[in-house]
Order: sequence, then C-alpha cells, then structure tokens
Amino acid sequence: MRLARIRWLAIGLLTFMPVLSYLFPIEAGTLGASAGWLNGDYRFAGGTEPRALGFAALTIGLYILLMYAEPAKLGKPLPGVFRRFVAFWLDFVLAMTALVPILGILLTVSEWRRTGVFRWNFARDTYARGDALLAVLSFLITTGVLLLYWSLPLTRRKPSLGACIVGYVVVPGNRDTMPFGRAVLRSLLGFVAVAGWYVTPFIARDRKNGKVWLDKVFGTQAMLLS
Repeated sequence: MRLARIRWLAIGLLTFMPVLSYLFPIEAGTLGASAGWLNGDYRFAGGTEPRALGFAALTIGLYILLMYAEPAKLGKPLPGVFRRFVAFWLDFVLAMTALVPILGILLTVSEWRRTGVFRWNFARDTYARGDALLAVLSFLITTGVLLLYWSLPLTRRKPSLGACIVGYVVVPGNRDTMPFGRAVLRSLLGFVAVAGWYVTPFIARDRKNGKVWLDKVFGTQAMLLS
C-alpha cells in the first residue's frame, strides 16, 4: 500500500475517534493502570473498554500497514521543526491509543483472578499482593512499547504514523536503514529533544539539510514526502 493512502486512513482515524467518543462517551473509569498514594490514601485502579480495544486494533493495523508500505519517495529536506513537534504528539496519542486499552487487560484479568468477578474497570483503596509487580510491569511495558513505536520505522526507512500524517520522514544521511540499537538510542534522545523544545531549534541546526542537533549526533535528516 502507498504511504499516501495510509496517511489519509490515519487522518480519518484521528477524526473518527474523537467524534465517536463525543457522540458515545466511554463510561467513567480507568483505562490502563493507575497506582499510588495521594494525601496518604492508597489507590489502585485499572481497566479497559471494548470500544477502546477497537481503536487500539485499528491503530495497530495502520502501524503494521505503514511498516510494510511501499518505500517512501523523498522530496526536499524539511527545514522547520514545527512539523516534528506536531508529529511527536500525534505519535504519542496514537501509541497510547494502541497501548493503554491492551495494557488494561493485564489489570482486569489479574483482578478477575483475585476476586472471581470480571469487570471492565475497577478501583480499590486496599493493597493486594502483586500490585507493586503489576505497576512495575505496566511501566516497563509502556516504556518498551513507546521506544519500539519510534525505533522500528527508523530501521525500515519509514515515517512514524505522526510523521506520515504531517508529511515527512527521518532517514540516515546515507539513505540506508539504521541498526535497531542505534534507532533505540535516537528515540531516547528524541524525548530529550522534545523536552528541550525551547532550545532544540537553535542548537547545531542545519535548515538546508533538514537537521537539528539530534540528526547531527546520529547522521540523520528529515526529508519531505513527495
């Protein structure tokens, strides 16, 4: 499938999700996992929702299509950074849309086994054995999936879903693919670049070749999709 078709499918999904959620609000409850203490009170909550699982399946399907799409046709270097920041937050929303409902299954199944009663969402203020392990697993899974989400496109010379929507792709300067370990490191530093959004556009920036300091470190550049 061509990237242009996937782009319009992704735009349609981003439009469809909030419209459907507005017309048919998801019942109150936690999606994913939530654990901690607030003002000395313990709270552990988790869950998922059938419609959210449907959105997750659609997002994952689009991501898989993107990874096996036809090779990107590159245009000129992307001189600005605004699209990059927009793409990051689009990607974050899409990644969490895919991850959180599925992560919630881990919590609902665990609570089902503990109580013998299945509920899509639950919340309690008493500690149960295994809560700490589930909280740690949830954090590790979330971190791992987010890193994989951003790293895999770099290894296949493809844009992420967010980058595809706004029309650019990050590729190695030699136009080859990037080793997975190096792609993970770039994704990690990508969070640093976003956190330092107020200085990122001014450090070692090369507008002509579509590079910021992160690209200088890893030998990549941002190219417009033609």
